[in-house]
Amino acid sequence: MNEGLNLFLQLAPEQIMRRLRRCGIEADPGAIGRPARRKDARESHTYSHGQDPASYRQHYRVVIFNLAVLECQPLGAGAAMNAAFLGPVRGEGGYGGAGARSNSGDRNRGAGISGHDENSYESTGAGSDSGNSYGGVGGGSEMRGVAGAVRVTAVRALYSLGLDSGEVELRAMGGRRYVVTGITPLMPVPGKPLPEPYRAASRELARSLALEQPGRAGLLMGMDPEFLLLRESTGRVVPASRYLPMDGVAGCDAGPPGTRGVFPVAELRPAPRGEPRALLAQLMSAAREADRLIADRSLRWRAGGMPLRGWALGGHLHFSGVTLCAPLLRALDNYLALPMLLLEDIRAAARRPRYGVLGDFRRQPHGGFEYRTLPSFLVSPVIAKGAVCLAHLIVSHYEELPLRPLDREKLHAAFYSGDKQPLREAWPPLEAQLRALGGYAAAASYIDPLLRSLAAQQTWDESRDIRGLWCGSAPSVSGTRPARPEDTFQ
Repeated sequence: MNEGLNLFLQLAPEQIMRRLRRCGIEADPGAIGRPARRKDARESHTYSHGQDPASYRQHYRVVIFNLAVLECQPLGAGAAMNAAFLGPVRGEGGYGGAGARSNSGDRNRGAGISGHDENSYESTGAGSDSGNSYGGVGGGSEMRGVAGAVRVTAVRALYSLGLDSGEVELRAMGGRRYVVTGITPLMPVPGKPLPEPYRAASRELARSLALEQPGRAGLLMGMDPEFLLLRESTGRVVPASRYLPMDGVAGCDAGPPGTRGVFPVAELRPAPRGEPRALLAQLMSAAREADRLIADRSLRWRAGGMPLRGWALGGHLHFSGVTLCAPLLRALDNYLALPMLLLEDIRAAARRPRYGVLGDFRRQPHGGFEYRTLPSFLVSPVIAKGAVCLAHLIVSHYEELPLRPLDREKLHAAFYSGDKQPLREAWPPLEAQLRALGGYAAAASYIDPLLRSLAAQQTWDESRDIRGLWCGSAPSVSGTRPARPEDTFQ
């Protein structure tokens, strides 16, 4: 609980502002140093006042434990609005569960990517906008509209400052924009129990963690990495919905605002498996299915972080059979997202902070969660194997991975700016801890090629066609054969 409390307490208001801004969150410089309003705040103090009527803004108070929203209250609002906000978020209350599964049509909720050109894809004449919006930390099956946006913003703000439990106050600014005006971390008092509702949530979390077996033998893992179909002669994206269904192991998904409901993004959704090798076999089967369905052989398949300006792609990993908690999420950030950033093409940095923020997760209705920080690792079978096996190793042993270099202000800034050199210098101790894990030897043949690429300071090339890598002659999942030239970085 709040393992980064000391970090938060050492941050000056200016540093808090900068951290939030890196993650795409606004904060009020005049209020950020003050704590969030208490539950009994009077209605007369719950609105911003000023001579301009537009300055009258609704405030919201969000209570969070272990990155789950316990209460969300519009301060000074009437009973009808309170009822709409105080209900639990679907899929956010549980800590266990099994059966990781990709969800079609739920990608990227929130505001759109700046720079996207709606003429950069081939229109199919589809109707209105898809209605999908972007999101991030804090909710899969989350509430839609204002209630969902408030909760997601509050959880992301707390996490970005090293916290996972406490209260966040937000002020509505219109247009689904919210400004952080106060943060109060949960600080237990020695000898006294936690206040409600934290106490009940803490008991539930403790029960869930106590049920987990060492090494997490029940861990189940899935994924839904994305790619684009590009007609190189025109430089335009061809909507994946021309060839792929909404559901299935190879399907289409929504794109950024302006794509008008044509579902332009392609996804591979292999069946979840308990072992990384089995999951990778399913991934290759899904790639062959996509190859069969996409009849136009002239189309280039592009993957990575942002292979085309305005088109951010993700490599989302799904987990169940493990309890989502902040230490697990921070281990994934430091031991997985950090090395993947070192390998990414320089153009992939443009997806942050709209996408790829640290700790980007979404709880799923089946009880598991989706880790959404990574770019699409379909750029190479070598990278995909390394990323999947490394993720499985981290989630299985995250208690043994305590280093948090991304908590340091310099490295936190370097991650969001894409400055690789400070991150390279921080990587060796993390790698040493990974190699010392009990399960590393079994996964070494998959992970070692990725680590060698890190040592050689190689990066992937998001301009290349990945179709031949996955479908030309199906790559082996044994992890034992030498990498061919087409599998390596460029």
